[in-house]
Amino acid sequence: DHTPCDIILVDDEHRLPIGRPWITVAIDIYSRMIVGYYLSMNAPSVTSVGMCVSNTILPKDTLLAKFDVNSNWNVWGFPETIHVDNGADFRAEAVKKAGLAHGINIEFRPVGRANFGGHIERLIGTVNNEIHLLEGTTFSNIQMKGNYQSEKKAAITLKELEKWLIFWMTKIYHQRTHSSLNMSPIKK
Repeated sequence: DHTPCDIILVDDEHRLPIGRPWITVAIDIYSRMIVGYYLSMNAPSVTSVGMCVSNTILPKDTLLAKFDVNSNWNVWGFPETIHVDNGADFRAEAVKKAGLAHGINIEFRPVGRANFGGHIERLIGTVNNEIHLLEGTTFSNIQMKGNYQSEKKAAITLKELEKWLIFWMTKIYHQRTHSSLNMSPIKK
């Protein structure tokens, strides 16, 4: 699934506000491990889906090295089934063809049954709750934001957010006890 991140980012050169990024996330329901993601300033699209699935399939060693995160993220390979909502980006012909070409079943949520996506929706909420601790957060609603001036406080670039995200996923989220599992995702 996709969501806008609750943070205003700055550009690399002048460190001026450039807007909110989008994240696309894939999770293994059995273990709750985050198996793939894609972070971008662009709204969700077929490209976002493809990049997230590519990240899911590929080993993460190069990614960890690129962002200088000393961690393990040993989840990769072709999934048998990917569960998605009914957004146009997931229903695109390119996604269907890629799934068929690689033996991946693309399974759509029943229309009007948002509860079928509870695992990913909860994860996305958890990611944004953690982002609320960073400078430039927009929080999730106007009451939480209060008088906080997100654009004036913005201080993090897209690359810095991505490094933070990889660190958080591998060093914190995968390691801590998940309330539904009574153990950490990495242990499961």
